[in-house]
Amino acid sequence: MIFFKPSSKATLLITLLWVSCFYTSNTLAKDYFPLITYQCDTAKDILLVTNTLLKDGKEKDFKYSDADGTYSPWDMVTLKNNTITDTSSIKKECKLSGATYTVILEPQIFNYDLTGQCGANISTAITILSNNTEIQERKPFEFYCTGNIKIITGIKVIGNTGEIKTRKTPRHKYY
Repeated sequence: MIFFKPSSKATLLITLLWVSCFYTSNTLAKDYFPLITYQCDTAKDILLVTNTLLKDGKEKDFKYSDADGTYSPWDMVTLKNNTITDTSSIKKECKLSGATYTVILEPQIFNYDLTGQCGANISTAITILSNNTEIQERKPFEFYCTGNIKIITGIKVIGNTGEIKTRKTPRHKYY
C-alpha cells in the first residue's frame, strides 16, 4: 500500500479538481447552444439584445431566424475539418427617439481548432453605434470558455437617453 504525504495529497486533489473542471466545461458546451436575440422595440423606446442557451433538447428543433431576431454564433463561422476558417457578422439598425443605433454581432471564438481546449465553445461579441459613432466597443458576452467569470446575458439601450445597461450572471448559473 502506498502512502502519500499530506502535501502530495493536496497537490493530487487540486490537480484532479482542475482537470475535472476543464473536462466538465467542454462537455457542457457540446450539449448547449447559444441563442442571441435582437429586439428593436420603438413603442418602448428600447433596443434589447439577450444571450441565453438552448438546452434540454430544445436546440434540436429550434430554427434561428433573422425575421424573429434569433441568431446563433455557430451560423457566423465557416467550418472545415473541425477548424473555423472564416467568420461573418450581423448588422442590425434600430431607430429610437434619441438616435439610430447599429448593432454588430460577431462570433467570439476561443479556439479556431474545435478539437482543442475550449474548441467546442463559441460565444458572441457586440458593438453598438449611435448615429455611426461607436458608443460600445466590441464586447464579448463571454470572455473565456472556463472559470467562473460573469457572462453577459443582456444589453439594453434606452432610446431617449442613449444609456446602455448590461445584465450579467456567473458562469455556473448560466450553464
